[in-house]
Amino acid sequence: MPKQTLSDVSVSDAYLALLADRGIDYWFANAGTDFAPLLEAYAKAQTLGTKVPTPITCPHENTAVHMAIGYYLVTGRPQAVMVHVNVGTANGLNGILNASRGNIPMLFTAGRTPTNEDTLHGHRSLDIHWTQEMFDQSGMVREAVKWDYELRNGAQLETVVDRALTISMSEPRGPSYLALPREVLGEQMESFTYDSPTRHQPAAPHSPNRQAVDETAALLAGAENPMIITSWAGRDPGAWHALSDLAERHCIPVVQYRNRYSSIASNHPMHMGYDPAALMEIADVILVIDCAAPWLPAVHKPRADAKIIHMAADSMHGYVPIRGHECDIALSCGTTEGLQVLDEALTAHASTAKSRIDARRGKLAERHAKLREGWAATLERVKNDSPMHLAWVSHCLSQVKDDDTVVIRESSMMQQFFDVSQPATCFNAGAASGLGWGMGAALGAKLATPDKLVIGTEGDGAYMFSNPVSAHYVAAEQDLPILTVVFNNGIWNAVRRSTVGLTPDGYAARSNRPPATMLDGITNYEKIMEMVDGYGEKVTDPDDLIPALERGIKAVMVDRRQAVINVICSP
Repeated sequence: MPKQTLSDVSVSDAYLALLADRGIDYWFANAGTDFAPLLEAYAKAQTLGTKVPTPITCPHENTAVHMAIGYYLVTGRPQAVMVHVNVGTANGLNGILNASRGNIPMLFTAGRTPTNEDTLHGHRSLDIHWTQEMFDQSGMVREAVKWDYELRNGAQLETVVDRALTISMSEPRGPSYLALPREVLGEQMESFTYDSPTRHQPAAPHSPNRQAVDETAALLAGAENPMIITSWAGRDPGAWHALSDLAERHCIPVVQYRNRYSSIASNHPMHMGYDPAALMEIADVILVIDCAAPWLPAVHKPRADAKIIHMAADSMHGYVPIRGHECDIALSCGTTEGLQVLDEALTAHASTAKSRIDARRGKLAERHAKLREGWAATLERVKNDSPMHLAWVSHCLSQVKDDDTVVIRESSMMQQFFDVSQPATCFNAGAASGLGWGMGAALGAKLATPDKLVIGTEGDGAYMFSNPVSAHYVAAEQDLPILTVVFNNGIWNAVRRSTVGLTPDGYAARSNRPPATMLDGITNYEKIMEMVDGYGEKVTDPDDLIPALERGIKAVMVDRRQAVINVICSP
């Protein structure tokens, strides 16, 4: 096999060269004293012209981790993040939880406080090196990563990096954690030889068990009212197309419940919205695809005789401690592979299922039309509301974007009023509800697609969680103009809804200002653009929203200035 040899290098030199060889484009970093050997290696690489990942300075760990997430969502390529020892790991854990539950691969690394008090190169040189050390730094993230390790020496570097990346990229995907002690990073080696290209590859997505597929196909073909519920099948563009074809060919309605990725086009004839309740009342077979919680057992009740099939890379969703959703058949497989095999198996039943399919098609066309008529009536009713209704804000965003616009959704955007026609263009990456991911993900998406319009939609609370000064700094420094639309309703509405839902006749429900929920102390978020020479505008009149959004898009796409449109919404 071809090999590369580096002479007279530090472990840091070798590490960065190896990352670049393994396809790591960017190194999203929030630095500390543990970075010293790596920063020296970067300076050396810049002088000598050595190929290394491009470093991106991120003033907060939330920005760094979520930029890696956004870049992966658009490209499908995992990236590297590095943070400062235990405190950086703690700050980055919010993003790692999102990556873990969202099946996002990345190499998440942190420095490790020096253990040697003297003599060894890289030894402790500051008093903080005693108080920062932990017995088990990796323990903070172990439940949220697929693999963790601490680099022991330069000789094992290739094995360690390849193992981290291949495990991370094997289904179900997720982050790996690697601790990098300063003494090891600073170690000098006479030479470092590695395979190029690597001989280590992630496990290929597996096909489902054929007998289980045949049983599933027989159930779906024999069903009068089958349905599909999914949350994130569309994370793989191949699955978007496979799901669209299967649903149309075999006339099976699709509900995107609490979806994190768009999995089917908004105008697809089998797209039946975002609430499974009505179809669940009549469904005799339910196929759940990539969805840990396809319904709320306390609210939604499948028919007692309904057959239920779960399909996912981990169809048991084993990372969830308690999960009691019924499961008659479990198909553990790659989503695209599973849908393609199931489609083939269903085709074998085409003749016997034809009458049922024909009967369903007319009824579902009528349901599809009524659903959209209802949405249109709602939009007509609320379009002049002030403060603005979320339906109107969502509709206006849909009007100003094009089909290729990448939208990052960390807001209460109402998807029924927002059209999506292409895969990998609308994402909700907050799989663990770790708020503050949106701006970093939008920046990562813009880094991956610099010529596309990238819109990040943020609730006012999520915008604050995004560490906006950090995010806007990166946007300015790296020339990554994105349009941020703040859905500003002045309240933690999810918290209020939860409280009122639990005690609908309680004191909080009757209060005009329930405690720990109000966010109306400041309202002028657009003013932050003055700090970074961006474009900012507050919008209170619904008639002004589309022109304001268009001005923001012009600032981003023509003037190459980042923009914030602060939209005053109704809670």
